[in-house]
Amino acid sequence: MTLSVALGPRLQTVASYVPKGSRLGDIGTDHAYLPIFLMESQQITQAVAVDVHAGPYQSALSAVKGRGLEGDIDVRLGDGLMPLKAGEANVLTLAGMGGRTMLDIFAARPDMLKDVSDLIVQPQGAEGTLRLELLEAGWRLKAEQLVEEEERIYVVMAFAKETGQSMAELLEREAVWGERLHPLFEKEASSSDADFPGLVHKLVWDFGPLILEEGQPLLLKLFDEYNGRLMRQKTQMEKSKSPEVIAKIREVSVKMALVEGLRKWLFQLD
Repeated sequence: MTLSVALGPRLQTVASYVPKGSRLGDIGTDHAYLPIFLMESQQITQAVAVDVHAGPYQSALSAVKGRGLEGDIDVRLGDGLMPLKAGEANVLTLAGMGGRTMLDIFAARPDMLKDVSDLIVQPQGAEGTLRLELLEAGWRLKAEQLVEEEERIYVVMAFAKETGQSMAELLEREAVWGERLHPLFEKEASSSDADFPGLVHKLVWDFGPLILEEGQPLLLKLFDEYNGRLMRQKTQMEKSKSPEVIAKIREVSVKMALVEGLRKWLFQLD
C-alpha cells in the first residue's frame, strides 16, 4: 500500500516502537496520521483513533474516510480510554499531552490496561513522574529516545509488560550515577545541605536512565536547556534575602554543577 502521509520526527519515532501486528489504540489522535501511517505500512492490523475534541475528531474522520480506511481504523470521540472496549487494543500510543494527563487517563480505565502489552508515550512535561509511576505499576522500560522537531526536544518512551528494564534494575543504574557524581558533589556542596541522593534521583529520572546510559547526542542541548531554566530560577531567587531562599539558591547551584558533571562524564568535555 502506498503511504499517503509523512510523519514528522516525533511521530515517526513513536511509530518505530509499535510492534508489528498490533491492535492499536491511539489516544489524542488529532488527524489520525499515526494510525493511518501504521496501517498503510502494514505495521498494525486494526486501530481505534480517539480524540476528546470535536475539531480533531472530525479531521480524523475525514482523513480516514478520504483514504478508504474506515474498515481498519475506527475513529471515536471521547475522553482518554473511555471510548475503548476492554481487549480491543493490545498497544496504546499517547503523544503530545502532559505526563500527568497520561497517568490520569490510565488510572481512569485500569481494566483496559489488562490486555495491553505495550505503551508508547511521548509526554510534554512530567517525564520523570511518568517514568516512575509506570515502573512502580509494574511496567518495564524497553527504550527511550530523544528526538528534535522544530527546534524542540521531545522524548519518546516505550514500555512493555514482559520485556525491558524493571524498576529495580533502573534503580541500580541510578546508584551508579550517584557514585560517579559524588566526588563532584563533595567539591561543590561544601556550603550546602543539599540532599545529594534526592538530587541524583531527580536528574536521572528527569533526563531518563536509558538516555543517560546511552549518552544520546541531544542530551548536550537538553543539558543546556535544563541549566538555562535553573539559571533563570536562580537569578529570580537572588532578589530575596530570605534564609530559606538563600538555601534554595545553593541547592540550585549544586544541581547545575551536577548537570555539568553529567555532561563531562558522558561526553568527555573539559
